[in-house]
Amino acid sequence: MQLEEELYMKFPAVLRKKLLDHEIELPDTTMVAYEKIYVYRAVARKADDNSPITSEDFKSYFELNKSPKVPRGMQKDFSKDPHFYGVSSFLRKEIVEQKMRFPNPNKKMAAGYVYKEGGPQDTNKKEHHVCWWLFENADVSGFQLMGGV
Repeated sequence: MQLEEELYMKFPAVLRKKLLDHEIELPDTTMVAYEKIYVYRAVARKADDNSPITSEDFKSYFELNKSPKVPRGMQKDFSKDPHFYGVSSFLRKEIVEQKMRFPNPNKKMAAGYVYKEGGPQDTNKKEHHVCWWLFENADVSGFQLMGGV
């Protein structure tokens, strides 16, 4: 999906460059205008760390200079997949609990709204997954750590 160049300029540098250089494009199912979506997301926290959610909790693999975990025997160039430039969240907290093996001593559950002013999103309803491409200065302060997870 080709978007306006003005929109590309709102993304973090790593995604902005890939879009402007036409190395990747967002999927055709990407929504720019949409209603808020309540989601769950795992964030890195030690058991005794209850610090507020910040933009650091919403960095993509490539913003963190990390490589996605590749299933054994699978070869894929993740740098060409736009989903790895966004952040994952889920419509159901049970999915996060399962994928992140909760209770997890290094992770906590956060919940809040994906919203259009924060950036475009792509929802896979079958997998209850939401990929959110956040704009560089998106406000994520509406996300809160959940107790008891």
